[in-house]
Amino acid sequence: MTAETASKPEVFTRKASGLVRVMSPFSAFIYNVLTMGLIFPWTYLWAPGALPGGKMVWGILLAMVIEIPIAFVYVWLSTALPRSGGDYVFQSRVFGGGVAFTVVMSGYVIWILQWVALSGWLLSYLGFAPLFLGLGATTGSAAMSSLGLWFTSSNGIVITSILNAFVAMMVLISGFKNYVRFQAVMIVGTLVAFLTMLIVLFMGNPATSMGKIDIFAEAISGTTNFVQTAIDASVAAGVDLNPPFSLLATLLIAPIAWTSLQWATYSAQQNGEIKNARSFKSQAYIIVGSLIFTGIFLAILAAALEKAVGTEFLYIAGAGYWLGLPEATISGFWLWPNIIAVALSASPFIIVLIGIGYILNSHQIVHNCYIGMTRVMVAMSLDRLLPEWVSKVDEKRHTPVNAHLAYFIASIPVILVYNLWGPWTGLTLGVTFACGYVFVITCLAGSLLPYRAKDVYEASPGAKYKIGNTPMITVLGAIGFVLGSAMVLMFMFYPQLGLTSNLAYIVVFGVLAFSAIWYLLAKNAQKAKGINVEFAFKEIPPE
Repeated sequence: MTAETASKPEVFTRKASGLVRVMSPFSAFIYNVLTMGLIFPWTYLWAPGALPGGKMVWGILLAMVIEIPIAFVYVWLSTALPRSGGDYVFQSRVFGGGVAFTVVMSGYVIWILQWVALSGWLLSYLGFAPLFLGLGATTGSAAMSSLGLWFTSSNGIVITSILNAFVAMMVLISGFKNYVRFQAVMIVGTLVAFLTMLIVLFMGNPATSMGKIDIFAEAISGTTNFVQTAIDASVAAGVDLNPPFSLLATLLIAPIAWTSLQWATYSAQQNGEIKNARSFKSQAYIIVGSLIFTGIFLAILAAALEKAVGTEFLYIAGAGYWLGLPEATISGFWLWPNIIAVALSASPFIIVLIGIGYILNSHQIVHNCYIGMTRVMVAMSLDRLLPEWVSKVDEKRHTPVNAHLAYFIASIPVILVYNLWGPWTGLTLGVTFACGYVFVITCLAGSLLPYRAKDVYEASPGAKYKIGNTPMITVLGAIGFVLGSAMVLMFMFYPQLGLTSNLAYIVVFGVLAFSAIWYLLAKNAQKAKGINVEFAFKEIPPE
């Protein structure tokens, strides 16, 4: 027996991951819906501000259509490799560890720390702030209004963000089953809030809405004639309130909407904890079904918003966000869809319903950051590319405690820099770009799976689907690779998407370089121990 073959049984740190299948396909569907986030707001302010003449509804639906072939690639891959670790497992079993670790570590594990910070920002700025501002305006309570404004301050957001991350960590450390139970509460609260907001917005019209917004602004900040003042300031700043239709602007809305819809595939990260994960039908329902459900509802919200306040006011709200016009904000608070709904309803009961839903969905985001990334970290650790203690799973609770703790600690500096250093907020959509290149490489892995991991592919439920003699996953993978690449490249070439600064280039390529160096050091460290980590990428990871 050679030294090389003797090392094969030791290639994984252990023979079982320690994770158990406790999430049903329906729960995984809900998980993806919450991860995509019905509350994610950037399209509704970013697009009108940066892309005048673009049609939001069509841009959102375009993003959904572009994501469909990508989503189907993940269905095929998930049924072929139903293990936790998702993109890292898919890529490493096709391309090997160098590509997979560099791409997924940089685009996912490191960049998604930004989403932990964003989760706290959403919770504070779009959850608690509108709740207390709305209650302050409708009840005449100055204390509630002041509390609402505190949640928009840097200190308020930082404190909320750290507590948000800590609470999520503690819930997940207690056991994945507890998260699944809590998720049922979060989806009910989110859907109630979303549907309430839709009803309020569809019942509104520009003729009456402007007066209600004026009343709300006066109650919050004492500003009179808010709408007219915002119009005058926007026009003076050069904003065209009635721009002609722009096809390019509409196309560029799609990458912004992709900020939400690209996450339809995210449940793949915990495939090892989803029941019946090898079923093609279940995975299609979980991934493609959740994408279409969320995409349609996000487009409906865009239509409802336009119905309530008109396109002219959307450009005013966009000017407050994109151009930073203080006159187009209420005490510095941007005019997101939920704050507009709160202003139009003038009902404490409706304000509470909307507020609770936004709080719950905002809080869920940090859960999905932890869940997905800790499972990727466990997979990397099982392959010996991260320290062995990272993959330690509590035997009683079946949860990777160490990985959760490490990710929480790593998130704190990102929370601080995101909220305390102004230039960093310009990288908000950097998560979409970075995670976008992960999805693109996974699509390429899917396209090549039948050729580079033939045994794995032929044993999968999706192997029977072909176009002529060509595997369907190869065709969809190629389409997804091209469409996803186009979306990713838009971030590099269009300043309206916020990633064309020197800081953006330094961060993006610096993170890639860091991840590549880590892989080389880890691989060589294991080689010095007599272990060839390349063997791991030729085998299916332990369940």
